Order: sequence, then C-alpha cells, then structure tokens
Amino acid sequence: MKKRQIKFIAALCVVAVIIWIVGEILIGLVWDLGLTVSRIWAIIMIIVTCAFSLWKCPRE
Repeated sequence: MKKRQIKFIAALCVVAVIIWIVGEILIGLVWDLGLTVSRIWAIIMIIVTCAFSLWKCPRE
C-alpha cells in the first residue's frame, strides 16, 4: 500500500467514527429513539464507510 492510501483510510475511519458518535448521541440522548434505531444507524454507517472506501480509494 502506498502512503497516500493509508492516509486516506485513516482519515476516512476518523471521520466515520466522528459521524457515528454524533449520530449515536443524537439518537440516544436528544431524540430518545431506542436501541433498534441505534443498531440500524451502526449498520448504515459501516455500509456507507465501506462503500465510500471502495468507490474513492486511490488506486495503485
């Protein structure tokens, strides 16, 4: 892997975790939507992060 790819993956992971945490805070504390919505949010975040990584990952 190139250094550029590693930087991209690390930045993507950091941004995804921040968005996921903000979403969890909103779901749990602000909107009080419950555990099911929290699980759906986690699944959506994982799928979107993987899809974006595969779509935009710099190629060798």
